[in-house]
Amino acid sequence: MFGVRRLAMAGAAIALGVASLGATAVSADAASGCYGIGGGKYNCHVWKDAPSFREGNVRVGTLHAGTNYFYCQAVGTRMSDGQYYNKWYAKTDDDSGNKGVWVNVIYLSGGGNDEPVPGLPTC
Repeated sequence: MFGVRRLAMAGAAIALGVASLGATAVSADAASGCYGIGGGKYNCHVWKDAPSFREGNVRVGTLHAGTNYFYCQAVGTRMSDGQYYNKWYAKTDDDSGNKGVWVNVIYLSGGGNDEPVPGLPTC
C-alpha cells in the first residue's frame, strides 16, 4: 500500500525547472483545494502539466493542466519544482492512459509546501 511504503525517489529531490503560474482562471473551489464529485473522486485544479509515477519512482506519463479527478493523497519522498516542494502525492489516472498513478501535489492548486491539498482525503 502506498500509504505504508514511501515512494522511492532517486535522490533527495528532483529539480524540474522553474515554474511559472501564469494567469490561469480558476474556480473558487479549485483555488482553495479539491472538492468531491462522487464515486470516490475529487476534482482538483492542476496548474501545470505534471509527470505521473508508479510506485518506485517509475515515471509513466503526464497529467495535463486543468481540472482533473483524483482519488486520495499519501506521503512519499519530497519533490521540487522551482520554489515549490512537497512530499505529498495524489492518486489519479493520467492523460497517457495509466490508471492508479501518482502526481506530486506541487502541481495542484490550494496547498502549501509540504502540506496535503485541502479537500482530498488520505489513502
